Amino acid sequence: MICKWLFHATIAVALSLGIAPALAQDPEERAVAQEALMGLQARSFAENVEYCGYIGRMPDGQLMATEVTRGDAWGCLSRGDESRFVEIVASFHTHAAFDSAADSEVPSSDDVQGDMEEGVNGYVATPGGRLWYIDGDRGVATQICGLGCMGQDPDFIPGDSGPIADRYTWQDLRRREGL
Repeated sequence: MICKWLFHATIAVALSLGIAPALAQDPEERAVAQEALMGLQARSFAENVEYCGYIGRMPDGQLMATEVTRGDAWGCLSRGDESRFVEIVASFHTHAAFDSAADSEVPSSDDVQGDMEEGVNGYVATPGGRLWYIDGDRGVATQICGLGCMGQDPDFIPGDSGPIADRYTWQDLRRREGL
């Protein structure tokens, strides 16, 4: 009973200080996203385009990814068949090839806002090989794993994007983008 009270008290204090505790991703959701993105990274770098899709729950409860959609260097809108799902739970996309003019080592504020508006979580793989989780309910992006964990664009220059935090709110990303 005391442990439960302490947990809730800790969360309340963190929230009152503006510190949002990290929420654990569903392990199955994360595994499906990671597998889909790992298979797309090299192609995304070679073609300098984003690839995207959704993860949905099948009638039997299993999570599956849609077929992927090819976007362009700056974005992607999934055209995968979602009709077989009883629920869409997450989006996923790559961030194309390394470009020193793009701040592509973090999710964009548009990435976070899109997931929030759709009411889904999100997963983003970057040219430096980072994997990010976007909590679509709270508008928070958390780095799941760092440089190279998802493959890396051969042209990637470490440090080019400046310091990368482990967590960003939607507002943090807007400030980072100068908005």
